[in-house]
Amino acid sequence: MTHPIMLAAADELTTAEGRRIAERDSRWRSWGPRSVTAGAAYARVVLGAEAATLEWEVLGLLPFEGHLQAVAVLDTVGGQRMELYYSGEGDVERLMLRVSCASCPSQMVEEVTSLEGLGQLLSQTPAWKVIAPRTGGEV
Repeated sequence: MTHPIMLAAADELTTAEGRRIAERDSRWRSWGPRSVTAGAAYARVVLGAEAATLEWEVLGLLPFEGHLQAVAVLDTVGGQRMELYYSGEGDVERLMLRVSCASCPSQMVEEVTSLEGLGQLLSQTPAWKVIAPRTGGEV
């Protein structure tokens, strides 16, 4: 006859596995919203109140449980697409500006650490003439 401790161990294992599966499923379903929320919050820290106007979207199709990712499209000017990428894993968060050419394979990816730093990066793009009219497009 099977000892009761064996049945108790099997029941405990089954219950614990069910709990882990439910938690993993919950994390998977909430990954996209958590990525967007984290991206928006970190952008406000780095870029200030103006970052509240950014529209964040989930980056990628497959979630990585502990790695949150989101993207906010800024504009396409002069054939260059500009996007902000958020990446957060544990306590490490990063905001990157990606400028890619619409008709060629070239791209620039640089970390953004402040609103001024974003301005410096944008001054190297065709968008600068559009967004900096007060200085005649010159830095």
